[in-house]
This record gives sequence, C-alpha cells and structure tokens, in this order.
Amino acid sequence: MSKMPNADHRTRVAAERRERMRARLVECALAVFAEKGVGASVIQDVIATAEVSQGSFYNHFRTNEELLAAVAQELSNELIEGIEGAVNHYEDPAKRIAHGVRLYLYRARDFPLFARFVTSAAFHLASPNNLIYDYLPPHLEAGFASGRLLRVPVEVALDLVSGFALAAIARLASGDASDDYPEQMVSALLRALGFDEQAAREVAFAPLLPLPVPEVSLISRATARLAA
Repeated sequence: MSKMPNADHRTRVAAERRERMRARLVECALAVFAEKGVGASVIQDVIATAEVSQGSFYNHFRTNEELLAAVAQELSNELIEGIEGAVNHYEDPAKRIAHGVRLYLYRARDFPLFARFVTSAAFHLASPNNLIYDYLPPHLEAGFASGRLLRVPVEVALDLVSGFALAAIARLASGDASDDYPEQMVSALLRALGFDEQAAREVAFAPLLPLPVPEVSLISRATARLAA
C-alpha cells in the first residue's frame, strides 16, 4: 500500500502551484498593460488572457494597482539583476553606470513591449522596491570617491540617471531614434556627471557584450504570449 504524501510535500506542491499561477498572471498583465496603458482597468482582460477564474485571480491580487506594482517590480528587478551581473567586472564605476544604462536602453530597443510599459509606468518603476535604488548608489559613491564623477548629492545623481533613462526609453518607444541613440544619450549623461566630451564618448561608445534574455524571463514570456 503506497504511502500518502506527507504534509511538507503537499505544502511544497501547493506553494509551487501558487507561484506558477502568480507568474502567469503577471506575465499576462504585462502584455495587457503594454497594449492598453497602465491607466486602464485590466483585471478582466488579464483574467481572460490567462484563462483563469476570477477567484483564482483574486487569490493573488485584489486591485489593478496591486497588479501593476507587481509587474513593475518584477520586470525592473529582473533586468537590474541581470545588468548588475553583466557590469560588475568593470573596475571603473563610471563604466559600470554607463554600460548598465546602455544595456537598459538596448532592452527597450529590442523589446517594444518593454519600452511601452516603462514609458507608461514610469512613476510606478520609481518605487523604493526597485532594485536600482539598492544597486546604483554604491556605483555613484565609488565614482565620486575616485574623482571620475562630479560630486553631487547621491539622490540628485540617482534621479539624473533614472530620468535620462526614462526619457530615452520614451524616445525609443516612439520609434524616432537613431541606431546609436543609446550611446549618444549615455555620452550626454556622462557629460552631465562631469566628463569632458572626448572621455564621455570613449566610455559611451566602448564595445559592450549584449545582455542575454533567458526564455524564462518575464519579458520573453510576455512577448511570446502577446505574439500568440
């Protein structure tokens, strides 16, 4: 006679099933928000796209705002973690910042869904839960200490970098940007942070390996769902 699964196993299976459902809802919500805008009421569209019951949805999210916050946090943090891993080998903090911003802009250029969402959800991405507020300040402080960056209050530099990136993504989302637009924007950002023109261009236009986009990432899953 086979043994019944123990309580720990049942709890683990239930948690995994719940996590898969939440991931599916967030994935569908990103696709819907990108198409309809973050000001739209999307709950019913997400339920229909995910092919789940209202009860299943409300087990995870109670409001449109909760859903939007979850999408913004997961999408941004997933990308920031990838970028942080890709730029950490640069000794120069200015290069870490510049190349990180370029990778962020490349993602917007390569994934229109990402660009549309970021453009419409800019203030939601400025949440304290966004990992950029953990990862970027140490690079800025290192840049100030090394003399590579003009010393300003760290919150000013943080908002400057974030503002440049969001404005650039809005331009990329419109389709009205040159091929080297990310590099041109990063060069201008570095000049705002104290670089002279030649040094800014050298860093902004330096060779950079692309950031891989795993098939299991939120942006890949949402793009595939939207295409389907």
